[in-house]
Amino acid sequence: METLRYAVPPRISLWTSFTRRGAWRGEIPRIEAFADTIPTDAAAYARVCGFPMADPLPITWPGVAATGLKLAVMTHPAFPLAVTGIVHTRQRITRRRALRAGEALSARCVVEGHRVVRAGGEFDLVISVSSGDEVVWEGVTTILSRAIPGTGGERAASSAPPPLRVTRSTRWVLPADQGRRYAAVSGDYNPIHLSPWTSRPFGFPRPIAHGWWTLARALAELDGDVPDACTVDARFVDAVPLPGTVTFEAGRRDGREGLAFEVRGRRACLVGEVR
Repeated sequence: METLRYAVPPRISLWTSFTRRGAWRGEIPRIEAFADTIPTDAAAYARVCGFPMADPLPITWPGVAATGLKLAVMTHPAFPLAVTGIVHTRQRITRRRALRAGEALSARCVVEGHRVVRAGGEFDLVISVSSGDEVVWEGVTTILSRAIPGTGGERAASSAPPPLRVTRSTRWVLPADQGRRYAAVSGDYNPIHLSPWTSRPFGFPRPIAHGWWTLARALAELDGDVPDACTVDARFVDAVPLPGTVTFEAGRRDGREGLAFEVRGRRACLVGEVR
């Protein structure tokens, strides 16, 4: 097992992570990164994402505050993949209770192994955030890498969820600099989000919104209906181009508990639920 331990949140260069060349060796070893403290000043982040307040902390904030840990894991010499080309496909968040600004929080990130899927290989970055000895927030970030050989073949047919019975709907008009504004408060300067000049080499004619921002903005719309203790499950289905206009919808699905939500452009971009 490879272990990294930091007394403060690590500052890892995104340039380093995007220029580093990994070599697939058949398995992802267990790598852990720790931070004895993570920041809890989320005021600027809350404004960019649309949360009405920064205390209690926005439900997505701990995952953003631990960005340095995720990068530390993926830039470790033992990690066998380059960050270039990886895709954030799913996100799960479990919050045990509301977290307060100024609360002393520590965090850990773990990766171990992968799953072979049609388009490549998936791995999970598992974040746990603690207050003292109490785990108060957990996140599972699922990432697809096409550098891992997949099973190939046709996409398997998946059963569509029951139709969304919409009880609220609103349009988001997203400016061209949305990605840069979010990068400034999150530290995620992935070039696919910043400008056409930096996104085109990666196959995007226009920059696309951060998946973490899209999820945060959706949960900010639901803020009053997101319980202090809850689980959020979300799938990133399609990119959100910038500038652009998308529709946020929320409601219920027949036979399912919890509040469902979608962000849609010409087709679904983000699909999730809060339980």
